[in-house]
Amino acid sequence: MKGRFAVVFAGLALFASTSAFAEITVPEGTEFALRLEEAISSATATEGDRFTVSLDDDVKLPDGTILRAGYRGVGEVVEARDNGMLGKNGKLNVRLVYLKVGDDRIRLRANKGTKGETRVGATVATVILFWPAAPFIKGRDVSIKKGTMMTAYADQDTKLSALPPPPPGGVD
Repeated sequence: MKGRFAVVFAGLALFASTSAFAEITVPEGTEFALRLEEAISSATATEGDRFTVSLDDDVKLPDGTILRAGYRGVGEVVEARDNGMLGKNGKLNVRLVYLKVGDDRIRLRANKGTKGETRVGATVATVILFWPAAPFIKGRDVSIKKGTMMTAYADQDTKLSALPPPPPGGVD
């Protein structure tokens, strides 16, 4: 009798816990503090390049579930322009695509853009004084350093298929 009771109790506990897992929702607008895991430069990046980000702080959902720091995600280079002649500066725009929690992907909404320093004054002065050298004045490349923090938001309500497993190890 004790054995049957234990099996029934275990079955009820499993049913209750699996039905609770199905109810975990990451609401649209949930804020995530993400850290860039690699440097990106306008000198080497091209449109469509992907890069890794990781969740830097724990996130508490409205139902009390906590997404632990360390989950990984993906970002994408939207625009990359190397510096150019006549003081043309570099340009780099990126967006965050998703954060992966277990087998689920939480779509993100976040953009970051930077421009290099324009050297228009130097170009104008050089054109006036030394016009043959003007084409050789270059602007500056820009980069987003490894470890740069970005804030992203859940782009839509996302139901997690199960209780989130712990994040992968090896996060620096």
